[in-house]
Amino acid sequence: MRERISRRDFLRWGAVAMGGAALASCAPQAAPTAAPAAEKEAEPAVEAQPAPAEGVTVTWWYAWGNLPPAIDRMVETDEFKDWMQGNTLEHKGSVTSEAILTAVAAGTPPDGGSNFSYPNFWSRGAVLAVNDWVGASDVVKQDNILEMIWAGCFYDDQMIGVPGIETFLWYGLNYNEKLVEEAGLDPDSPPLSWEELLEWHKALTVFDDAGNLLQVGLDPYDAMAGEPDFAATSWGFKWWDEEDGSFHLNDPRMAEALDMCGEFIRYVGPDKFQGMRQVDGQGTWGAAYNAEVQAMIIEGYWHPGETQIQQPDVAQYNRSSWAPVPAGREGAKIQATGPHFVQLFKDGEHPYEMFRVAEFLLNDVALDIIFEEVGWVFGKKSWLETVDPTTYPGLDFYMKAATEMTEWIVGRRCPIRSFVDAQYQELREQVYRDLMSATDAAEELQTRALAEWEAQGLS
Repeated sequence: MRERISRRDFLRWGAVAMGGAALASCAPQAAPTAAPAAEKEAEPAVEAQPAPAEGVTVTWWYAWGNLPPAIDRMVETDEFKDWMQGNTLEHKGSVTSEAILTAVAAGTPPDGGSNFSYPNFWSRGAVLAVNDWVGASDVVKQDNILEMIWAGCFYDDQMIGVPGIETFLWYGLNYNEKLVEEAGLDPDSPPLSWEELLEWHKALTVFDDAGNLLQVGLDPYDAMAGEPDFAATSWGFKWWDEEDGSFHLNDPRMAEALDMCGEFIRYVGPDKFQGMRQVDGQGTWGAAYNAEVQAMIIEGYWHPGETQIQQPDVAQYNRSSWAPVPAGREGAKIQATGPHFVQLFKDGEHPYEMFRVAEFLLNDVALDIIFEEVGWVFGKKSWLETVDPTTYPGLDFYMKAATEMTEWIVGRRCPIRSFVDAQYQELREQVYRDLMSATDAAEELQTRALAEWEAQGLS
């Protein structure tokens, strides 16, 4: 059985591992099953199909801020009420990492959690394996879930949560065709290499006569492009090897990525870039794109739907294409995915009843509501056949990409991924401000990751 760590250590380790941004709305090579050597022992088996309690309140916390309207609508359906057999669901969105960590460390977590650091909670023994319940389920079926999503559900040969809510493809270059045409570029021939993309970036970046920034082409670190997973996939290497628990952040290709992405920001000016982000309504993860201050963004499949729901007058111009790769990797069509889960907390009061809620989230009724209210897709094969890819401008690219991609990964697998993300953010700024060479930054990133791995007792 997994050793229960102290509340102080859980908070210390968890805060470091989850200190970066929460998992985004959203993502393989071989099916990954290996885990840190110190965490090999599996959870005790649970009863395959216990009788659900009746008349209880099931609690579910998640980090997304835009999901509550969909869940509010879902819980009012007759199908959900019948499924719950007299139980009720109490859900809470926009939950911070600090709040969930504190509750788990205190032994008072909700029954389920989503959009937190799934590998970290698993590696710390805070959540239950769901193999047996899934094995007995008539709803959660491997043959009806995309293979690359199913592959991402396992650590230590254990299924660490119930996949669902939203999971599809993570990488695409989205661009505003109106702004592209105004810049004299051809929206039907989007750039496929970083070198071509830099030229588009320069053409789409606009200053006034006083040199003030009015519009930027691309922030190379916005949204999904801001994670080491993306840089590694684009440049064709792995920064984290799950099979042997090794880090490769000092690969020369990481330095190449830092240098290339730095060029985008140097062209605009780091301070001007930072100033653009500080304006209300011009933040990351689509905000500046929705404000038509940023003409392009590297985002996941959710971008078309979220943009349509949040800013339909901008969404009508949205186009999507392949994310860029270096010129030397011409022809590579990269993608990534990674399942979102409902994880069942070991100290939750009603884990099986929460499991049944997770099952319902895979029901077509729930998937339809989430698609309509939030713009999200889950890779359930039979349901995907019912989705109209023209519903949201740009979504059709992602639907086709599932069969056209040439390289793909299951991302966000490293248990200290959020820690590495935070260090990556700090060090890449040192590069584009010319305070550190890209090679030195990659070496320092490697050093910090190894030190943290040791500090958390994972080596």
